Amino acid sequence: MKEAVARETPALLHGFFAAAARRFGDRIAVDVPPGTGRPGRTTTTYAELARMAARLEQRLAPIAERDRIVAILLPRDSASVYAAQLAVNASGMAFLCLDVAFPDAHLRYVLDDSHAVLVLTDERGAARLRACGVAADLVLDVDGDAPAAARDGVRAAREAPRSDDLAYVIYTSGTTGKPKGLGPDLVAWLRAERITVLCPPPTQLRTMGCDDPSRELPDLRLVYAGGEALPQDLADRWSAGRRFVNGYGPTECTVTVVRGDVRPGEPVAIGRAVPGHVAHVLGPDLEPVRDGQSGELCIAGVGVARGYLGRPDLTAERFVRHARLGRVYRTGDRVRRAADGNLYYEGRLDAQVKLRGYRIELEEIETRLAACEGVREAACRVIGQDGAASLAAYVVATDTTALPGFDRLAELLRAELPAYMVPSRFARLDALPTTVGGKLDRKALPEIEAPAAATNGTCRAPRDAFEECVALAFGTSLGRSDAIPCDADFFELGGDSVRAALMVSRLRDDPSTARLTVRDVYDARTIEGLAARARARSAEQHTRTPRSPSAPSRDSKPIGVTIAQVAWLVLGLVAVAAITYLAAFVVLPEALEYVEPIPLLLLTPLLGFLALGVQSVFGTLLAVAVKRALIGRYVACRVPVWTWTHFRHWIVQHAVRAVPWSSIQGTVFQTWVLRALGARIGEGVHLHRGVDLLSGGWDLLEIGDGVSVGQDASLGLVEMDDGHLVVGGVTLRAGATLEVRAGVEANTIVEANGCLAALSCLPAGGHIRAGERWDGVPAHPVGRTPPAPAVSHAGERMRPVAHGLLLIATRRLRSWVAGLPFLLMAIALLLAWDVDSRELEAWIADPSFTAARVGVVLALVALALPLGLCVQALLLRWTPCVPAGTLRTGSREHVRLMNRTHAIDSASDWLSGALLWPMWLRLAGMKVGRDVEVSTILDVLPEQVTIGPRCFLADGIYLAGPRVDRGTVTVAPVVLGEGTFLGNHVVIAPGVTLPDGVLLGVCTVADPDRMRPGTSWFGHPPFELPRREVVEVDRRLTYEPDLLRWTNRMAWELARFLLPLVPALASMAWFEVTAGAAWANSGPLLWLVLVPLIGLSFAVGLAGLVLALKWLLLGRVRAGQHALWSCWCSRWDFLYVAWGFLGRAVLERLDGTLLLSAYLRLMGMRIGRRVVLGPGFAHVVDPDMLVLEDDSTVDTMFQAHSFEDRVLKIAPVRIGRGATVKRASVILYGADVGDGCEVGPHSVVMKNETLVPLHAYAGVPTRPA
Repeated sequence: MKEAVARETPALLHGFFAAAARRFGDRIAVDVPPGTGRPGRTTTTYAELARMAARLEQRLAPIAERDRIVAILLPRDSASVYAAQLAVNASGMAFLCLDVAFPDAHLRYVLDDSHAVLVLTDERGAARLRACGVAADLVLDVDGDAPAAARDGVRAAREAPRSDDLAYVIYTSGTTGKPKGLGPDLVAWLRAERITVLCPPPTQLRTMGCDDPSRELPDLRLVYAGGEALPQDLADRWSAGRRFVNGYGPTECTVTVVRGDVRPGEPVAIGRAVPGHVAHVLGPDLEPVRDGQSGELCIAGVGVARGYLGRPDLTAERFVRHARLGRVYRTGDRVRRAADGNLYYEGRLDAQVKLRGYRIELEEIETRLAACEGVREAACRVIGQDGAASLAAYVVATDTTALPGFDRLAELLRAELPAYMVPSRFARLDALPTTVGGKLDRKALPEIEAPAAATNGTCRAPRDAFEECVALAFGTSLGRSDAIPCDADFFELGGDSVRAALMVSRLRDDPSTARLTVRDVYDARTIEGLAARARARSAEQHTRTPRSPSAPSRDSKPIGVTIAQVAWLVLGLVAVAAITYLAAFVVLPEALEYVEPIPLLLLTPLLGFLALGVQSVFGTLLAVAVKRALIGRYVACRVPVWTWTHFRHWIVQHAVRAVPWSSIQGTVFQTWVLRALGARIGEGVHLHRGVDLLSGGWDLLEIGDGVSVGQDASLGLVEMDDGHLVVGGVTLRAGATLEVRAGVEANTIVEANGCLAALSCLPAGGHIRAGERWDGVPAHPVGRTPPAPAVSHAGERMRPVAHGLLLIATRRLRSWVAGLPFLLMAIALLLAWDVDSRELEAWIADPSFTAARVGVVLALVALALPLGLCVQALLLRWTPCVPAGTLRTGSREHVRLMNRTHAIDSASDWLSGALLWPMWLRLAGMKVGRDVEVSTILDVLPEQVTIGPRCFLADGIYLAGPRVDRGTVTVAPVVLGEGTFLGNHVVIAPGVTLPDGVLLGVCTVADPDRMRPGTSWFGHPPFELPRREVVEVDRRLTYEPDLLRWTNRMAWELARFLLPLVPALASMAWFEVTAGAAWANSGPLLWLVLVPLIGLSFAVGLAGLVLALKWLLLGRVRAGQHALWSCWCSRWDFLYVAWGFLGRAVLERLDGTLLLSAYLRLMGMRIGRRVVLGPGFAHVVDPDMLVLEDDSTVDTMFQAHSFEDRVLKIAPVRIGRGATVKRASVILYGADVGDGCEVGPHSVVMKNETLVPLHAYAGVPTRPA
C-alpha cells in the first residue's frame, strides 16, 4: 500500500529542497561572491532560502492555479531568483525566467507570447517593466510586503502540485548579440574561491585559456559540461585528474537526458540515457538503425516536454507519437550508438551545412582550428548564397595583440582536412558572440568580405591578351568583379572543380586559350600560369600540322567482305552444329551402352579433363593451319579495313578462338600454343589473366626468359587506327615486367629488367632501356627498376608441365566441387524417377517432356547456381589461405593462389554489384564492413583485403592483386578506410592502406603516401581535386533504403539466378526439335542444313530476347540521374547481366562485322557508315548514350555513366566523324571527341569534355599530344 501511495504522489523538486532545508538548515545554499557592483560577499542558508520561498508562496496563493505561468525577472547574483522558482513551483504554477540582459522589446514579446499572469521582480525590474508598458497589476516586487491581488476578485482554490503539472517554460532564442567577457580572469576566481564543481558549456572552457587545469585549478573535482558539442582536445585537457561528465539534453527534454563520463585519450561520448528516459537512434523513416550506423537521436521518457507553447504545428512536427516507441522528441541531432551502448554525437542534422554538395561539420573544423597554436577559440559559418557561397572562419587569438597568420592556419587545416572543409575566408574577433546561455551564437558572426588574393608581390594587372582572357574567366567563374592579381591562386580564392570546369569551358570559346585543360587549372592555378600555358600552346598550334584523317580506301569492300564473313560464320555454324549433334545423338547414347547415368555423371571431371586435352590439341592444329594458309607470317604493315587482307586476318582471329585459352592460361601449354602460332617466347614467362593474345601478329612477338605480363596488360601487336589495321612488333627482353593494365603499342621494346608501371602506356616506337622504370600516359622514365623481391615462402618451383597439369586439374576439381549441388540433385532425380541407361537412350531418340518434369528440372537448374556459389565461398574459407609475403611463380603455393583469385573472378560474374556480393565475400573470408557496394573486383585474395563501412567499388577494380615480378609473386594486405570510393580500373597495389573518405577517380593508381582522409584524387600520375561536384539526393535512395526499395532491388538481383533457365529451356527444346528433324530427314540435308538452321534459330532467339528485354525494361534511355536504390537502376543492372549471360557468346561471333553494328543500332546505339569497332562490343552498357559518326574508329569501351555519391549519372558520348579512339581508353559521360580527333591508348577523356577537332590527345586526363 505504501508503494502505491508513493507512486500516486511522487516527490517534487520543491519537496526535495524542503527536506534538505530541514536537515541542513544552517548550511550555505547560495553564495554570491564580490564582483562588479557587489563590494561584499552575500550568503544565504538553506533555512533562509526556505523562509524566503515560503513568504513568496503565500503572496502567490491568491492567483495559484495549475498550469499558470509566472515570469521571473531577477538578477542571477541574487538569492531571490531561486526563492522565486521554489515558490512558484510550490504554489502549483510554472515559472519562466527572464534574463535581465534581454532587450526591452524581447521582454515584452516573451511576456505577451507566454500569457504570464505575473512577473516577479525587484524594484529596478518593476521600474523597467512600467517603462515597457507592462500593467502594474502584473508586476510583483519580491522585496515588498503587498500580497498579490486575486484575479477577478476570486481567490483561487489551492491544490497540491502534481507531477504532471507544468513546471517551467523556457524561451531558447534569446541573445544579447554581444560577446561575453568570460575569459582567463575566471580561472583566478575559481582558484581563489576553491571551486570544486564547475558546470560550463565547452565554449566557456575554451575561453578560459586554461592550459593545465590540474595545476591551475587543484581544488576542482568535477566538471559537468553540456550545452554544445565537446571537442576532443578540451575533453583530454580537462578530464585529466578529475571526474568529467559530458551531459547532453535539449531544452525540450528537461535539459539533461543523456550523460557519460569522459576520460583522457578516449573518444568523446555523450553517454547513455539517464534513468526514466530512453534514447533511440532512428533513421529517416523513424525506424531504429543498427549499432554503429548514424541516425537521429530521439528521446522518450518522463523528461520530454509537453511541446512548444502556442505552437501546435511545431509541436506535432518535433514531438512525435511513434507506433511502437510511444511519444518521442526528435532532437535533430545526428548520433551513432556503439556496441557498448554509448552514444556519440556527430553534429546537427538541421544545422549541418552543405557547400557545393558536400556535407560539412562545422564543429570538426572549429576543433582543428582551436587546436592550432595561437588560437584560443574558433567558429565557422557559410556566407554567401548558391554559387557564391564560401566557408568562413573566425578566430580569437590567445594573445589579443597578435594576429594569427591566416595563411598558416589554412595550411595546417589542409594537412588534416579535405580541401572542401578548409575555409577560404578568415577573420579575427576579440571574442565570439554567444547566447545568454553561454553557447556560440553562430548567426551573430559578422560577414567577411571576399578574401584578398594571396600574391607573391604587388598586384600586377594583365599584360597581354592571354592574361586578359584568363583573368576574365577567373572573375566570371569566381563571381568577382574586382581586379584579381595575376599570381593569385584560383583555389585559394574559393575555386572548386565546378568553377574550374566552368572556367575552362569559357576559355575554350577563345581560340587563343582553347587548348587549355582542366588539369592545367589544377597545375598552374594562377592567371599568369594559365596564360603562359595558353601562350606556349598557341605557338605550338601555329607550328603543328592539324591531324588529317584518312579517306576511305578504294580497296575497301565493306559489302563484299561482309558477305564473305557471313559465309565463314555459316561454315563454322555447320561444323559446331554437326559436332553438337554427334555428341548428343551418337556419342552419348553409345556411352550409355557401357555406363549407367549416375556413374557417368560422377565421371564428368575426368571426362572434362580429357575433353580439354582433345580441344587444346585440335584447336591448336586448326588455328595454326588456318593462320599458315591465310597469313603465313605476320609482317609489320598498315592495311585498310574491309579489304581482303583484313578479311583473312579476321578469319585467323576467329580460328584461334577454338583454343581453350581460359583453361590453359598461366601454364606452359599456353606458351606452347603461342610458339606454334609464331611467337618467340622464353622460359619462365608469366602471362596473367586478361592479356589479349587473340589479336594476331604473333610472329612479331618476342618475349625473353622470366618476363612478367600483368593482369589485363595489352600487347599492341595489332591495333585499329583511322580505319586501318596496324601490325607491329613487340619485344620484351629477359626479366621485363608489364604491370597491371599497362600497355605497349606497336614497334616497342622493353629491355632486360625494364618495367612499365600499372595503367601506363608505352607509345608506338617507344624503347625502355635496361633496368629503367617508366610510368604515365604516355610513359616516361621515372627511375630504376627496383630489385626483385626476396622470396619469403619456402615452396620450390615445379617443372613447367607438372605445374600446368596441377593448375588445370585443380581448377577442374574446384569447378566440379562447386557443381556438386547440381550433380547431387540430378542423381536424386534419376533415382526418384528410376531412370536407367535404356530409358535415357530411348528418350534421346524420341525426347518428350511433361510439364511436371520440366518444372522439376528448371527448379534444379535455378537452385544449382546459388548453392554452387555458396559451396565456392565455403571452399575458399575452409581451404588454406595464402599468407602475406613473396613466393615463387610455378610453385604449389602459386597454384593455390591462382585458384583462389580465379574463384573470386568466377563468382563475380554472377554477384558483381549485388547485395549478396559483400555477403559472399565475407563468407569467403574477406573483411567487409556494413553498407558496402562492390562491383567487379579483379585478381583478389579475400584473406588479404579489408573494406571499411560505406565503401563503393565500381567496375574493374584491381584490388590487392598479387604482384608478379621476375619469377616472384608478392602478396600483402590491403585496407580501405570508411567511405572510400574507387572508380573504374583503379589499382590498389598489395600493401596499400587508404584513409577514410578517399575518392579515387577512374584509371588512378592509389598512392597512400599522399592521400589524406576525405581527399579526392584522379589522374596518372594522380593529382588532388581540391573540390569536386557532389550530387545529393534523398538518402533513402542512396544509403538508407526503406523496406520497399530494399525488396525491389533484392528481387531484381535474385532474378539473375533465373537466367540459366533460358538456356536450359532452349536445350530441351533443341533436343526435341532436332530429334524430330532427324526422324524425318537424314544425310546431307540434316547435317548441312537442318541442324545448323535449328542452331541458328536458337542463337538468334537468344539475341532477340536480349533486345526485347532492353526495350521492355528501359525503353529509350535519356540522359539524367538515377539513385542507386531506384527501381530504374535495378532494371538497368539486370539488363546488363542478362545481356552478358544470354547474348554475349552469340554476339562475339559477330565481332569485326557489320552485322554487329546492325544489332547495336537495334539496341539504341547511333552508328554511322563505315564505323570500325574493336573487340568488346558484343556486350555494351548504355547503348542509347553512344554516338559514333561516319568513318570513326573505336578500339575501346565507353563509360557513359558514373556512380559517385551512389547516384548513376548518365549522358551521351559522341565520337566525331573520322575520329579514332585507341585501345584501353576511357571516354566518360558527356564527352565529345571532335571530328578527326585521335585519342591515344590508355587515355581518359573527362566527363563533359570537348576535344578540339583534328587534334591528337593523350593522357589521364587527356591533353594535346
